[in-house]
Amino acid sequence: MPPKPQPKPQPKPQPKPQAKPQAKAPAKPEPNQQAQAQKPRVIEGFDPKEFAKNLAGEASQVLPPELSEADKKFVVELVHKFCFLCADALVKDEKYNLNAAQASLITQFIGEWTFHKSVDLINGGIALELREGVLQKVAFTVFEIAKQAITRNLPQEQIIQVIEVQVKNCFTQAINDLKSKGKIDDGILNRTLSQSSIDAMSQAEFDQERNLGDDLSDAKILKLASLALLMKKLPQEKTKSITSKLNQTEAQVLLQYIKMPNLEQKIDKDITIRCLEEIKGILPEPKNISPERIYAKLFKIVKYSDKNQISNIIETERPAIKQFVLSPYTKEDVKIPSHIGNVICKYLEEKLDRR
Repeated sequence: MPPKPQPKPQPKPQPKPQAKPQAKAPAKPEPNQQAQAQKPRVIEGFDPKEFAKNLAGEASQVLPPELSEADKKFVVELVHKFCFLCADALVKDEKYNLNAAQASLITQFIGEWTFHKSVDLINGGIALELREGVLQKVAFTVFEIAKQAITRNLPQEQIIQVIEVQVKNCFTQAINDLKSKGKIDDGILNRTLSQSSIDAMSQAEFDQERNLGDDLSDAKILKLASLALLMKKLPQEKTKSITSKLNQTEAQVLLQYIKMPNLEQKIDKDITIRCLEEIKGILPEPKNISPERIYAKLFKIVKYSDKNQISNIIETERPAIKQFVLSPYTKEDVKIPSHIGNVICKYLEEKLDRR
């Protein structure tokens, strides 16, 4: 019998190729999250780098002249370092959410106490390698106390007093720690704790103020001090331009007040405003008078005068002049040449003075 045909071998089913896993697209960040990631937190009107730089610059201007150049460099650099670290931390601190004025004040406290205790350490004979550790403790104390006091809205005088007490305690403890660790002896400990550069500077300022302008009247000295407040932030060229118009004694007094730290805390605000108004009153009119300046002058005249009195003065004037004079009342935008507006304002002032 012929052999039976064998069934043909069936090909084994090949496994279906699996689709390659697709990489998941990263989840898109929410709009708010994306904005937060892109924009670091800021305090409007407060620049940590610039503020720290300014405070270090102020410190360099009031360094005791007897310090060595190396010690002066140490003080200025540490004031800059601690002020920047403080300012940067305040900006990033979401808990307290400080404004520019609060952040500036806290950073200024850090700068001032870093400056004074640096000088005390130097004059006390503390070795360079031991100073920064002590000053870190002082700066941290000031930072925490000032932050809490300011956010509780304590009066500034009270804040200053609280900080001063805490700094004294912290500084004394830090110097005693150096002694207990054998890093300084009793002589250096006692000499350092007896230092007080803040008292020395206060006395020097008092002596300077007492000797300021012996040939000037009290009224003129107050005006110069008030003017100095405005000029503290002016460019050096502008300051030179203004002082060049004064006599030698007045210019010297003005420059001394400009360089004086915390001048704004030494003059009563109301006195400053009055003095600046008096200074403004004797200044000559600017050669180029803008329409805005003329309208502001007119508004001031009209504001403090009776409307009927004003109307009587301009009763016989042309309609355009009447409209201009009465525009602060009517709120109309009346166009008039600046030089004519200036003449009208002077005429009104003269007429009102005579009545």
